[in-house]
Amino acid sequence: MTKIGQLYEKEKVEYANQKTREMALKMLKRNIDIIDIMEVTGFTEAELLRLQEEDQYDTVRPVV
Repeated sequence: MTKIGQLYEKEKVEYANQKTREMALKMLKRNIDIIDIMEVTGFTEAELLRLQEEDQYDTVRPVV
């Protein structure tokens, strides 16, 4: 595979991973059972909890 082809494939995988993270976060915000989210996304419980914590940190920043 050419270098350009490899870069394209890498971007496709990264895009899919980002979309899966976004989907998981939306499900977490809707209080969907974490077991169901794990089955749909393939993420572990630890990964989902970390994603949830990262989102809370990103959206709740102290005003200085």
